[in-house]
Amino acid sequence: MTLSNSVYLQIMQSVKEKTIKREFEVKEEDVINDDAFIGATYDLGGNGLKQKVLKGISDEEVYKLQFDRIDEAETFYNMLARVARFSIRKDDLKRDKNGDIISRKWVCSREGQRATKFIENDKRQREPRSLTRVGCEAAFRVGLNRKDGKWIVKEFIGDHNHNLADAINTQFLRSHRTISNPDKAQVDGLRKVGVKTTQIMDYMVKQSGGHEHVGFTQKDIYNHVDAMRRSEIKDGDVEAALAYLCGKAEMDSSFFYKFNIDEESRLANLFWADSTARMDYACFGDVLAFDTTYRTNAYKKPLVVLVGVNHHHQTVVFGCALLIDESVGTYEWVLETFLDAMMNKKPISVVTDGDKAMRKAIKKVLPDTCHRLCSWHLQRNAFTNVHIKDFSSIFARCMFMRGNEEEFEKVWHEMVANLGLNENRWVTEIYGKRKRWAEAYLRGNFFGGMRTTQRCESMNAYLNRFLKIHLRLYEFVQQFDRAILRIRQNEAKPEFESNNSSPVLSTKLAILENHAATVYTKESFLKFREEMKNAKLFFVVGLVSDHSMRAYTLSKFRHPNLNWEVQFCPDIVTLECSCMMFESIGIPCCHMVVVMKVEHLEEIPQSCIMKRWTKLAKVYTRSVPVNETDNNMDRFVRYGSLSLMCNKLSYFASDTSSSFIEAKNEIQILMARMEELYNYNLKGKKIASDGATGTNQVRDPNIVKTKGNPGKVAMNVQKGRRCSRCKRVGHTIRKCPQATIPQNAQPGYMRMLGEQLPNDPSDMYIDWGELNNVRSGMKKHF
Repeated sequence: MTLSNSVYLQIMQSVKEKTIKREFEVKEEDVINDDAFIGATYDLGGNGLKQKVLKGISDEEVYKLQFDRIDEAETFYNMLARVARFSIRKDDLKRDKNGDIISRKWVCSREGQRATKFIENDKRQREPRSLTRVGCEAAFRVGLNRKDGKWIVKEFIGDHNHNLADAINTQFLRSHRTISNPDKAQVDGLRKVGVKTTQIMDYMVKQSGGHEHVGFTQKDIYNHVDAMRRSEIKDGDVEAALAYLCGKAEMDSSFFYKFNIDEESRLANLFWADSTARMDYACFGDVLAFDTTYRTNAYKKPLVVLVGVNHHHQTVVFGCALLIDESVGTYEWVLETFLDAMMNKKPISVVTDGDKAMRKAIKKVLPDTCHRLCSWHLQRNAFTNVHIKDFSSIFARCMFMRGNEEEFEKVWHEMVANLGLNENRWVTEIYGKRKRWAEAYLRGNFFGGMRTTQRCESMNAYLNRFLKIHLRLYEFVQQFDRAILRIRQNEAKPEFESNNSSPVLSTKLAILENHAATVYTKESFLKFREEMKNAKLFFVVGLVSDHSMRAYTLSKFRHPNLNWEVQFCPDIVTLECSCMMFESIGIPCCHMVVVMKVEHLEEIPQSCIMKRWTKLAKVYTRSVPVNETDNNMDRFVRYGSLSLMCNKLSYFASDTSSSFIEAKNEIQILMARMEELYNYNLKGKKIASDGATGTNQVRDPNIVKTKGNPGKVAMNVQKGRRCSRCKRVGHTIRKCPQATIPQNAQPGYMRMLGEQLPNDPSDMYIDWGELNNVRSGMKKHF
C-alpha cells in the first residue's frame, strides 16, 4: 500500500503547527507533539495491514513499505531520521543500460571516514573542518520493481555506532535544514520591501515558535538570498535590469528608458522615467533642479535625480539617470535624453549647485533656460573663501536684495571697497557669475520658490534609505521604484485634503479669501493668505489713471522711502507689480492684494492665478495599460493577496479547538490539490523554456571613480584642516606658526614659512599633492 498525500502533508506541517499551540493556547491533545511526527502514520503493507505511528516502527514493517516515486522513499527515510535524531545523505546509485535509476541508497551522515589526503594536507591555508564521520553503518536502500513500477525496500539498517542528537539540536542536522517553497516565498517577499536578512530570520523564528521549530538556520537564509540574487542576474546584472525596465515598458505604454554602451559593450549611461513622471513634468516642468549623489550602487555609478515642485509644494521626481562619469558630454546626454522623454518640452528655469560640467551642458542643451546657482552652496563657499567677520551675512543680503540691477551694483561695489576685497580672487570670480545668483538679475524669472538645490539634497537623503552601495543594478532599479512609490503615496494625502476639506477663514476679506481657498491647493492657499495678512502694512500714496490703466503707488508702514507700483487694467482685469513676485513665484503679492481691495475685487483675477498651484493642476485622464490584466499579475502580488486571506483565516480558526481542527483538515486537502497543480504547471514551464536561449548584449559596467565621492580610492588621503587663527590649511591652532614663533627667531623665519604654504588660502579647491609637500616642508623647520 502506498503512502497517502494527506499523511505526507500532515508530517511535513507537524513541527510548525506547534506554533499555534504556543500562540493561541490550543488544547494539548489537539496539537501534534514536538517529538516530530509521532502522530503521523503510514499505511504498512500492501493489503490493508494495521497502521502504526512512525516512531518505533520495526524493521519488518519498513521492509513491507512500497513507494510510487523515489523521492517519496527519500522523504520517508528523512522523516524517520528526524524522529530518531540523525541526518542522512545520498550514497549509492545504480542505473540500467538505458540510464534509468533502478536502485538508490541513503546512509547516515556519519557513515564512512574522511579520506586521508584531506587530513594530511600540508598546504592547507585554513583550519580543517571537524571530523564527523565515524563509520556508521545505518542505511536505507530501495529498488525498482519492474512488474508494477513500485519502489520496494531492499536494505534497512537502523542501528548506529554513535550517540544521536538531542531533540533541541535536531535543527542543526543537515538533512533537516531545508527552506520550504512557502518559506522561500515569504523570505523573498520581505526582501522586496527592504527587510534585512537578520530581521527576516527573527520574524521566522517568532512565527514558528522558536529556533528549533524553524527548520533552517540563519546561514541557510543567507545562502538562499545569495542564490536568488545570482539566479536573478544569471544572464548578467545589466541584462536583468534592462529586462526589468523592458517589463515595465510592456505594462506601462508611456514608460521611457534609454541607455548607451562604451567601446567594450559595457553599460555607460542609463535613463528612465515612467508615465507618472512624464505626466508630472507636463504639469510642473517649468522648474527643474538636479544634482548628483553617490554610493547608491555596487558600481559606484553617480545617480542624477531630476526633480521639481508640484502644486502641493512637494518634491516631485521627473526622471533619473545612472552615469559613467561626470563629464560635460555625459550631462549633455542626460539632458538631451530627458528632453526626448518629455516630448522636447524645455523648462523655464534650472537650479544646480554650480558644477562646471553641468553649467556647460545646460548652456549647450538649454540655451534659453534661466540657470540659477544654489544659494546655499554660494553662502557656504563665501564662508570658506572669505575670512572676514559677518561677510557671509552681508553677501546673503546682497544676493537676496529685491532692488534693481543698478541698486545691486551700487551695494556690491560699496561692500567690496569697505571690506577691502578688490584683490580677492573668489569675490572677483563670483561677481562675474552674478547673473546666475543675484536676485536683482533673476527677478521676473519663474523659479517656483526654489533658490537652492535643497529639494535635490533632501531627495538624495531620502533615497539613501533605500539605495545601498552593495546593490546590483537589478536590485537598484527595484528599490528605486519602491522609494518613488512611497513619495507618490505621500502626495495622495494633501490631494485628498485639498479636494475634500476647506480651510478656516481668518481674515476680514472673507469673499476674496474664500475664492482663494476654492481655487488653490491647501499649501498654495496658505501662502496667499500670508500675503493677504501682510497687505495690512501697505497703503496707497499715489494714483495715475488713464482710460485703459490705473497705476497705484504703494508705501509700507514705517518705511516711507520704499515704494512699489501696481498697474491695474480694468478692461482685461490684469495686475502687474514692480516687485515681480508673481512672475517669480506664481502667487499674487501683498501689493496686488492692496489694489484688489481698492478696486473691490471679490475674486482673484484669472491673470493672477497660475494653474500649477491650483487644484486643477493635474487634471488628466489616467490610461490603464491594456496589458495589465490578471493573467499577467505579478506573482508577488498574488502571493501577498493570498497571505492576507490566510492570515484572517488563521486568526478566526485559532479561536477554538474545533475550528482549528476543521480548518487544518480543509487546508491539508486544499494544499494537496494546489501542490499537484503547481507541479503540473512547473512541468509546462520547463518544456516552454527549454528552447529559450539568449546572449549578453550589454555587459556589466566597471566600478567608476567619481569626483564627488571617490570612495576607497581616496580614503588614504588625509583631509586638510584649516587653522582657526591664521586661516591657513595644513595645521591646527595648536601648531600654528604665528602662535609658536620662537623669541629669538630670525627676521626671515616667517618668510621661510610663508614659502612653504599655499600662496592663496582662499582657493576654492585644495591641491592635495601640494599640501603634502607643505607638510613635509614644515616638519623640517620644526
